[in-house]
Amino acid sequence: MDQDPRGSQWWPTVGVMLGAVTVSLSYGVLGVAIPSMMSSLSTDLERIQWASTAYSIVQAVLIPAVGWLGARLGTKRLFLLSTLIFITGSALCGLAWDINSLIVFRVLQGIGGGPISPLSMSMLYSIFPPEKRGLAMGLYNFGFSFGQAIAPTLGGHLIEVLSWRAIFYINVPVGLLSLGIVLGTMPKGQDQRARRFDALGVFSMASFVTLFLLAISEGRRYGWGSQMILTLFAVSGVSLATFVVAELRTRQPFVEIRLYTNVPFAMGCVIVFLNTFEFRGSHFLMPIMFQRIFHYTPFQTGLFFLPPALVMGTTSILAGRLSDKMQPKLLLIVGLLVLTYVSFLFSALDVWATTGTLLGLIILRRLAQAFCHSPLTTATLRGIPEEQVRMASGLFSLHRTLAGTVATAVAATLLEHREEVHTDLLSQQQTLYPLGTQVAVETIRGVLAQDGTMDGILAQKTAGVLRQLLSAEAGLAAYQDLFFIFAVLTLFSVIPVLLMQGGKARPHAKVATGE
Repeated sequence: MDQDPRGSQWWPTVGVMLGAVTVSLSYGVLGVAIPSMMSSLSTDLERIQWASTAYSIVQAVLIPAVGWLGARLGTKRLFLLSTLIFITGSALCGLAWDINSLIVFRVLQGIGGGPISPLSMSMLYSIFPPEKRGLAMGLYNFGFSFGQAIAPTLGGHLIEVLSWRAIFYINVPVGLLSLGIVLGTMPKGQDQRARRFDALGVFSMASFVTLFLLAISEGRRYGWGSQMILTLFAVSGVSLATFVVAELRTRQPFVEIRLYTNVPFAMGCVIVFLNTFEFRGSHFLMPIMFQRIFHYTPFQTGLFFLPPALVMGTTSILAGRLSDKMQPKLLLIVGLLVLTYVSFLFSALDVWATTGTLLGLIILRRLAQAFCHSPLTTATLRGIPEEQVRMASGLFSLHRTLAGTVATAVAATLLEHREEVHTDLLSQQQTLYPLGTQVAVETIRGVLAQDGTMDGILAQKTAGVLRQLLSAEAGLAAYQDLFFIFAVLTLFSVIPVLLMQGGKARPHAKVATGE
């Protein structure tokens, strides 16, 4: 695609970023709406969670298909079609009359939303010249960070003022604006010739992703050692093996897995998996920890994450631009080391941590993550031939999606396990207070007696308060354990960074968007 040297890429960039914002809004807004949706649709938590699970599975299946679909339809056409399907699904979700219709419409929304993320990445990468592609990746990360930053606060406000249906309707005008700008400003171009349909590759890939995500999503519910979950993992493993063999034996594979022979790309996929695991795992834990351990309200907890997310978004642009001026992996190492340090600080928090301390740590964490995301994307894609950037973007995004699902499930399971361990240890060792449990009981009894608690229920209330204190202490210790694990994983991520090749991006002929 030929570019106007005077900067014709900026209007298409705005359109693509609005598309990224539209999709990222859906990531963080559904959680705040679940109670209202359960009441309005007369359903339970188990059923309503499928609105999220179905969306994630369909989205993950579509992400690696971006390379083949883009070659078939053209990148521009595929982006426009995906955006149209996404906003149509969003509007229908707002019109859902029961939980079954909501799940079906969320599937439609996922069909449209799946390709948008990797397409946004590859389109921005393609419309910017090689010397500004770090900036392009910074803008891409800013769009997603901005959407995720405002989603909980905006969603909560819309639910209070209007209803939960408004969180889906809000995607429609933003999506239409993105569609109009890209349609009117993205230049025409010639795309590569479409590949033949690789049936075995498609179905084996779809089977692997679907069964793997089902096993991860339902593992805590049925038990990780249950026959159903083990069967899902086994069949997904067979599907993955079939997929790899099939793609290596065909000349025109559905997904070009030979890209993994490119060492920087392979290492980038490992890093993005670990980095996303840490990001999504900590993002899952912190809101619960703030409400349970530090007793902030849900609204106060939501406000905690708004400034850091905006800081992360704006810093992503700076980090992206710096990656154009120097080796991205140097910035990535700095970001990972700072992120490791902050995770260690989180693992040492106690119940007396102030609001300023917590907010400062989150801001520092988001700053470090900004220096991980944009340079990582740049370093991963810069050695890929431009005709394969779209395919590589799909695989790169798939690792991020899989890591996000795995992180939430693993973090929840480990949190429960470590809390049980610490509860047993505290009960056996009686170390809740320096002088032992007996002193704690006497202190609690004295406070309750002064408040007017009758002798008949004094013992019962004392035991209840002691259990709450024990649970809070065990919970805090469990959170500390998980943040220590995150710190170790982040530090380990430095190893594959060192294996990535340095150097500056090589200029290539522009890849077309295709119309």
